[in-house]
Amino acid sequence: MSSSGTRIGLVLAALLLAVTACQAGTPQARTSPKPTASASPSATADAQRCARLAKRGFTPCPPLASQLKLPATTIKNATDGAVDDATAQKWGRAFQLAQAYYYWVIEQNARDALTSGVLTDQGASYNLFGTDLENLDKAKKDGGVLVVHPSSMPITQLVLIPQDLQDAIRRQGLTPRPHGLAVRFQGPAGDLIRYPDGREVPISAVDANHIVDAVVWGEFRTDPDLGDIWYEYGYYGCDGSVRSVCRL
Repeated sequence: MSSSGTRIGLVLAALLLAVTACQAGTPQARTSPKPTASASPSATADAQRCARLAKRGFTPCPPLASQLKLPATTIKNATDGAVDDATAQKWGRAFQLAQAYYYWVIEQNARDALTSGVLTDQGASYNLFGTDLENLDKAKKDGGVLVVHPSSMPITQLVLIPQDLQDAIRRQGLTPRPHGLAVRFQGPAGDLIRYPDGREVPISAVDANHIVDAVVWGEFRTDPDLGDIWYEYGYYGCDGSVRSVCRL
């Protein structure tokens, strides 16, 4: 090794010793432990909402109102000024949201949600969902799931429920309300049971020419977990004397 190389080696060694000595005599900075991640307020709120809804028959946890696709319809006001148009639109949208949750419940086969009193008065469960409940029970008994392809709703209009019809509703053991939404349901639509092996057994089916008009009486209600819904107390088909109430 040349003499210049030796000097360079000695200088580097001296520098290394100096640095080591400085490090040994200098207090080292202490690092604080990083805080553990905690659930965000929104995540906590979502978990609490899901827990509440599970107690009300909604399992799995349903989407927020803002995440649901509302069924399309044209909302009209047929109260002849007894209710203003803005309110009619508001109540019609609430019905759309209630229907969206109903479709979600059927898609999940969450039977308890139909009878828990969340979307409708418990006393009206079988008036409103009798066929659905029977089909859900049959699907479960047979080891399948119920699949529903719902009708479209081209028209939804706010109507008044006259006193004589309210009296008839009360005699039937249901709770009357002064307002209802007359709805036109139109095919195609159908129900079927789907089995684990992929088989599908139809229960019912209608084509695009099939139209059913019904009036769903109820009230606007703000549910803390679902949002603004049309809370239902029962329904009648728009037949006979009820047709003049529906005005469809």
